[in-house]
Amino acid sequence: MVIDYTRFLSGRVNYVESSPIREIVSKIAKKSREVGVISFAAGEPDPDVIPRKLYAELSRDVYEDKRSVNYSPTEGVFELREEIAVFMKKYEDVESSIENIIVTLGGSQALDLIARLMINPGEVVLTENPSYVNTILNWRQWGAIIVGVKIEEDGIDTYELENIVRNLKNSGKVVKLIYTIPTGQNPSGVTMSIEKRKHLLEIASKYDLLIVEDGAYNYLVYEPVVVKSLKSMDSEGRVIFVGSFSKVLGTGLRIGWLHLPELLAEKFRAAKGPTDMCAPVPSQLLVLQILRRGLFEEIRSKAIAKYKRKRDLMLKAIENHMPNLRHTKPIAGMFILIWLPEYINSWSFAEEALEKYTVALIPAEPFFTDGSGKNVIRLNFSMPPEDVIEEGIKRITILLKEKISK
Repeated sequence: MVIDYTRFLSGRVNYVESSPIREIVSKIAKKSREVGVISFAAGEPDPDVIPRKLYAELSRDVYEDKRSVNYSPTEGVFELREEIAVFMKKYEDVESSIENIIVTLGGSQALDLIARLMINPGEVVLTENPSYVNTILNWRQWGAIIVGVKIEEDGIDTYELENIVRNLKNSGKVVKLIYTIPTGQNPSGVTMSIEKRKHLLEIASKYDLLIVEDGAYNYLVYEPVVVKSLKSMDSEGRVIFVGSFSKVLGTGLRIGWLHLPELLAEKFRAAKGPTDMCAPVPSQLLVLQILRRGLFEEIRSKAIAKYKRKRDLMLKAIENHMPNLRHTKPIAGMFILIWLPEYINSWSFAEEALEKYTVALIPAEPFFTDGSGKNVIRLNFSMPPEDVIEEGIKRITILLKEKISK
C-alpha cells in the first residue's frame, strides 16, 4: 500500500515555499569540497574575526554554572535580559526593562513569533523591495501577502509607501505591519536616512500601523554618520525591535531578542514556551559573560575595522573592473547588490561563475517581492579573505565580458 501523505498535511502547507537559494547554496558547498572556491555568497561574519579562543576560555565559566545544562525561563536567563536592557540603552538609546525583553533563537525566531501572533492569512505586510528572503518566506508561510516598496540610495521610498498604504486601506485590505531593515539592509546594504525614518514613523502613526525593525546589522556601521534606531525615535510604542548578536558574535550562537511593549511580551512568552522551551542556555550564558565583562565593544570594533577594509577592497575592485554597472555602496552591514545588464539571468550567471571560475555568489531575485531583480546579484564582503576579493571580482568580470560579447 502506498500512503498518500498529502492527506495528512494541514491547509497551511499551501503557504509553504522552499527556499530557491537552498539549491545554489548546496552546489556551493559541494564545489567547495572539490576545489578552492572564492565565496561572496555568505551572509554571516568571518569566523577568523570572531575571538574563538576567548569563547573557549569563557566556556569554562559557562559550563561550571549549573544552569548551563538545564532549561532557562522561556523568556531567557534573567541576568542576560538585564544586560540586554542595558545594551539597548547604550547602543540603541532605548530605555528598557527586563519585562520588555524576550531572548530568542537568533532574530529568526523573533520574526517567526511576530508572524505567528500578529498575521492572519490574507493580511498585508509592507516591506522594502528587495527584502530579507527568509522573512519573506517565513511570513508567507503564515499567510501574509507581502507587498514591496522600492528602495532608494537612502532607504525605502516613504512617499511610495504612503501611497500604497492608502490605496490598500481604501480597497479594504487589512494592513498592520511594516517590516524594515533600516541599517545595512539585507540584501542591498542600504541605510535609511534620518529624514525617512521620521517619515516612516509618521506614516505608521497616521495609518495606525506597527513597524518591525530588524536591527541585525545595527552594530556594523563603517562611516562616522549618525544612525538612530527607529525604536529610539518612537514616541508612541509603534516599533517592535528585533535584535541579534549573530552578526558580531557569531551566527552559530543563535542568540537574539525581541524588545516589546509589556502587554505584547506576555503573549509572546506564552506562545514561545511550547515551541522551544528556551534559547540554548550555554549560548545565553556565553553572551552574558561577554556583556558583563565589557567585551562586546572590543569584539565589535575589531569586526568593524576588518569588514570596512574588506568592503573598501570590494567596492574598489567593482569600480575598477565593472565601472559601468549599477551597484550599492553600503555604509553598514555585509552586502553589495550589483545590477547586471537586463538580458543576463542572475541564476545562470551564478551557476557559471561557480562552475567555470569557482566564484560563489547569490542571485538576488528571491529577495525581491514582485518577481523582479532577475539580473541582480548579491555579494558578501564580510566572509572572503582580503587577498582574494579582487581576484574574485576579476573572475566575475571575465564571465560578464563573455556574456556581453555573445
